[in-house]
Amino acid sequence: MSSTPSVAPGSNVSTGSKTKGVLSLVFGIISVVFSPFLPILWILFGIAAVILGFVSRRSEPGARKLALAGIITGFIGIALCIASMILGAVIVTEMIQQQQ
Repeated sequence: MSSTPSVAPGSNVSTGSKTKGVLSLVFGIISVVFSPFLPILWILFGIAAVILGFVSRRSEPGARKLALAGIITGFIGIALCIASMILGAVIVTEMIQQQQ
């Protein structure tokens, strides 16, 4: 007789994986670093970082700190992308006004 516990296929057993937490942090860092360059694209990475961070906090208990760092960097990246878009709009508006 074997005494190993059986696990039903498809059950939600934590294996200690930190993939979502790491991805959240990486996407957040990418969003922060590249926010001045083509912010409309990098804001998507910030949004993904925040979403993955919250998902990771629920499903990966061992990655709570990584997930929190990903959430924070994701929100910072989103804010920097928005600021970059506003600054770009102001600069373009000023250039157009100077030409007239």
